[in-house]
Amino acid sequence: MHWIAFSAACLALILARLLRAPGRSGLLTGLGSFALALLATLFVVRMITVPADITRPTDYDAFINHALDQAEAEPGTPIVLFVGASYSRNALDDEKLTTDLRARGYPHRAINLSLEGASLQERDAHLRAFVAALGRAPDVVFIEAAREFDEDPAYVFRVAKFSDRAIEQFSPDASYWAIKGLATGQCDGLAACGKALALLGVHSVMNVANVGLLATGESRSEIDARPSFDPQTDPRDTFTLSNKEIRQALNAGEGFTPGEGPAWARLFRANQRDWMAEQGVRRIAYYYPPVLPAEERSYVAGLCAGELSEFPCIAPVDAALLSALRGQVWYDEKHLLQDGADTYTDWLADQIDRWGALK
Repeated sequence: MHWIAFSAACLALILARLLRAPGRSGLLTGLGSFALALLATLFVVRMITVPADITRPTDYDAFINHALDQAEAEPGTPIVLFVGASYSRNALDDEKLTTDLRARGYPHRAINLSLEGASLQERDAHLRAFVAALGRAPDVVFIEAAREFDEDPAYVFRVAKFSDRAIEQFSPDASYWAIKGLATGQCDGLAACGKALALLGVHSVMNVANVGLLATGESRSEIDARPSFDPQTDPRDTFTLSNKEIRQALNAGEGFTPGEGPAWARLFRANQRDWMAEQGVRRIAYYYPPVLPAEERSYVAGLCAGELSEFPCIAPVDAALLSALRGQVWYDEKHLLQDGADTYTDWLADQIDRWGALK
């Protein structure tokens, strides 16, 4: 991308020359000339990068390219797409799920499009990018629901402040939803809200101003494809729970009450459903892979019984599933190892069949 950076630098010099005041200018004239040159440069950079589909590359772009390869390998085959965060990335084997579903008579190709730490906005942006690149809508889309993402509209600041991923994420639309959530108090106190809003402002300006885009940007088609599913065979060094402690965690929190997510998350999901319906997605569903903290499982079960009761919604509160996971099949408290992923994927195929989500 060096030629683009060089071209932009030449443009900036030309504009500086053309917009130079004929004589000594005042402060306002200087500021006006600077602003005009900046806007012109931003416009030209956008004119160059948008048609070329240049983006700040992240792992999500590699996953999109792999998903496109999977979909294009079977043209005309209906797609069931799973969009989530690391819970899904470690737990949902889309190749195995495809085999399981076809054994039950469904022709669908399952595709996992999930990335660790991906906020609701980041997932939505890459869902839209995938649909745009594919040129057709998935038949069914499963959206991962989880409490920690519902409760933090600026989640990426927990993951990587000032990274390409964080800057890329805060488009005007994503910033709007983050502001909406923060304005309703979805943060840990007034100081945390203020810090998140300040970071949001800086990242939003960097996004609009194309900061770093020419230096690190790549065309999506040039990014190497990689699958989203990330099987793990050994637990984290910090995960030391015994089988007894795992059983106790999975036995806890059997009860739940119907509930709703925070206002901003409910509105975000409704807006996302409207967009998917416009694209031609036939059915929208929700799910959540199993975790050890009982309150996290209960939260999603409450959503399924409340806010999301009109949709297929698969929460990990089935006694048979939890019983099958009572062993050393955990990467850490919220993620599964390969053996656990195999168990969950088989169970999920049964649940999809039972719900009739693909019919």
